[in-house]
Amino acid sequence: MSLWIALCNGGCSGRPAPTPEPAPVIVYPARCARPARPDLPRLSGLTFLESREGYARLKLRDTRLRAYVAGLEDALDCYEAQAAPEAKP
Repeated sequence: MSLWIALCNGGCSGRPAPTPEPAPVIVYPARCARPARPDLPRLSGLTFLESREGYARLKLRDTRLRAYVAGLEDALDCYEAQAAPEAKP
């Protein structure tokens, strides 16, 4: 009787045996360079924003913010390059 149960248990079922799921890939990324937050000159206290001093402060703020954004983009590129090494051509 137990022989019949064993034979029917494996052969009579209409479903195929489930295939195992592939193991997840674990990525341990290295820390990428993080740019320091820029120290921006304050715009308050200016009598006119259109003055030479106001223009100089705006230009300095713009330069520092552009450098900060470029550093953030470099850090993101660094992390993205580590996450998917097989995606590179």
